[in-house]
Amino acid sequence: MSNYLQDLIRAFKPNTSVSKMTMTLIIVVQVIIALAAWYSSSEILPRPPEIFGAFNRLLKGGDLIRELFTSMGLCLQAMGLAILISLALSYLTVLPFFRPTAFIVSKGRFLTLVGLSFVFTLLTSGGHNLKVSLMVFGITVFFVTSAIAMIQAIPKTEFNHARTLGMSEWQTVWEVIILGRLHEVFEIIRQNFAISWMMLTMVEGISRAEGGIGAMLLNQNKHLHLDAVFAIQILILLVGIGMDYLIGVIKNIICPYASLSLERR
Repeated sequence: MSNYLQDLIRAFKPNTSVSKMTMTLIIVVQVIIALAAWYSSSEILPRPPEIFGAFNRLLKGGDLIRELFTSMGLCLQAMGLAILISLALSYLTVLPFFRPTAFIVSKGRFLTLVGLSFVFTLLTSGGHNLKVSLMVFGITVFFVTSAIAMIQAIPKTEFNHARTLGMSEWQTVWEVIILGRLHEVFEIIRQNFAISWMMLTMVEGISRAEGGIGAMLLNQNKHLHLDAVFAIQILILLVGIGMDYLIGVIKNIICPYASLSLERR
């Protein structure tokens, strides 16, 4: 009992670890506290049974799953285009000619999409292209920033080591930057997928012709169906967590050496 109490006390000390049993207990206690706070909150907020009922109602209507797949298609399309554009621009920063362009693009993260929506409306045709363009822009400016920081953080010794092996400068770029940092690219993708998934509500609210989970969320919020709003929000959260986990699995399959290096550390 004393050992267990000591392990529990360690949970309040910085830079320490606890046993799995203690961590499980901590999680259970925090979940209970969160649920108690939820139930004791204002009557305005829907309770878990009400949210579960709203979820079943939306699911039986058949709209929820269809709108979810619509949003997933939009998000994956925008994410794919943003990855191609961002990586191409970031890798080209090895050439001094492209560094100012990448620098300007990275500063675009301080712009708001609301202010740029009219510009993209004039540049694109159709609601779908507008939504894709807005999401690609919103993802790219953050992706390029992270990718450039990743490249700049590579130690010079790795480049020198590649040169001593007789590699040309382009071979060095391929081995050290592209292949050598592929596992870090997957982490950047995970971070930016969360950004794109969070942007869906705003982007789909600009053009609701194709529907989507964001448009459904805005419609339910407009009519003050808070139980349905919370149900959709929880679904968005769970799908986002699932996609984040899936990207991590793909990274471990393609870059198994990344997990090995972390274990050695």
